[in-house]
Amino acid sequence: MMEAMTKLACLAAAAAALGSPAAASAEVIDVVATGALQGAMRTIKPAYEKKTGNVLRIAWGPSFGPSPESIPSRLKAREPMDITIGTEETVETLSANGFFDLPSRRPVAESRIGVGVPAGKPKPDIRTVAAVRQALLKAGRIAYSQGASGVFIGGTLLPRLGIAEAVKGKTVIAEGKELVGTLLARGEADIGMQQVSELRVTPGVDYVGPLPDEIQKVSRFTAVLAAKPIHGAAARSFLAYLASAEARPLLTASGLEPVAFARK
Repeated sequence: MMEAMTKLACLAAAAAALGSPAAASAEVIDVVATGALQGAMRTIKPAYEKKTGNVLRIAWGPSFGPSPESIPSRLKAREPMDITIGTEETVETLSANGFFDLPSRRPVAESRIGVGVPAGKPKPDIRTVAAVRQALLKAGRIAYSQGASGVFIGGTLLPRLGIAEAVKGKTVIAEGKELVGTLLARGEADIGMQQVSELRVTPGVDYVGPLPDEIQKVSRFTAVLAAKPIHGAAARSFLAYLASAEARPLLTASGLEPVAFARK
């Protein structure tokens, strides 16, 4: 008798849970996001899901580039998307295609470009522009990505340092959503440059530090709703969460710099 009553109680509790407002309104939110947020999402995703009951389904990719995994390629292929999180440049460039609800966009965080080496390897001096130049010239293989940081490194930084031709034959490109840190951890490069938030969370990598301010590029990442989100209310709740006091320390811990958002 007691066992039967216990089973009924469990069934009643389960039914109540299923019938609760949180369970009934839980939705899957499709997010297309830059890999620079992967580290932050390891804590933000479970925290948000626990708080709301909604589920984040995230497709990762670089903000630029021709790979099928890049944010532009995913959007042009019409992959499911309620929210996109990419660089401001990405959002601006793709806005003409009608993908986004532009009034909804808001800054999330900024990230600097950092330098990493395979775990256990000597860390080069990168405190000055001259030191960075020497470190790159001495390295056997140099890794950077197809994303926002890689576009800057290949197109601006190396030419500015006057070493673009000298290192051309020893650069290794992390393609698609692959991280520069992964190449370093596998021993495929001796030094790598990517967003700080990506290098700091990759196992097998020792983070050296950020590039000097004189040759630094700060990328700002922006979140924006799809023009016609399937799960609009839930997506808006995630946008609000990204700007909340609860999310700020989670962004900071991953190496990102949260950006305050003031709606006019």
